[in-house]
Amino acid sequence: MPSEDSDSLTEQMHDFLDGLGFADLTPDYRDERDAANDAIDAAFDPVPEELAEDPDLAEVNKVNVHDDGDDILVPVVTFLFEDAGEPDRDAVWSFVGRALEAVREPFADRHVRHYDLQFAYAHEEEDAVIYCRIAVHPPLVERYLTDPGFDLDALRAAVTEADNGDDEIPPVDWTPFDAESMGTGAYSGGQAAIAAHCAGASAGAAAACAGAAAGGAAGAGGAAGCGGAGGGM
Repeated sequence: MPSEDSDSLTEQMHDFLDGLGFADLTPDYRDERDAANDAIDAAFDPVPEELAEDPDLAEVNKVNVHDDGDDILVPVVTFLFEDAGEPDRDAVWSFVGRALEAVREPFADRHVRHYDLQFAYAHEEEDAVIYCRIAVHPPLVERYLTDPGFDLDALRAAVTEADNGDDEIPPVDWTPFDAESMGTGAYSGGQAAIAAHCAGASAGAAAACAGAAAGGAAGAGGAAGCGGAGGGM
């Protein structure tokens, strides 16, 4: 994840552009993003042992313009797992439920196409990072958060049943994707938020693998399955 210094510099740049009058031309949804991250921090305190660090509302993608002239958005939450090997799916969905509850309120007055939850973990045997997505559109999120009879298990079942295999159309249920070079779904190409999160992190199996791939040796923690000097735990 970005350091506090880089976050501060980013904020300074935003303030500078705002001062020049660019805020209205290039909305960055900082208020919504800050509120969502505050809610995420509260929802994941303490950080679950399965995760290397706090999840992050990493970006807000503007994917289209609504008939009313407002942006259509995709909030993206990223998760980095601590250990190598495919995560327990029950744990994954518990994180999905917490994240949706945290992020929904800050974007309640915005047009949201879907909420994109991106996960990174290390392959248990290879020097590689695996990325998966879960995407949930607002009607299911609203039902989950307002209908007492529609719990997390029901949400999970609904996403699984409605996933038609097209990752451009939510809901999407735990689908691997190429986060290093995306060109589908809510994205126009380039690196997905989870790839940047993984590359900038200092802990976790996926971060160690990313470091090994970039530098030829496993990163901090020497996570199992990453190979190189730190593998084999």
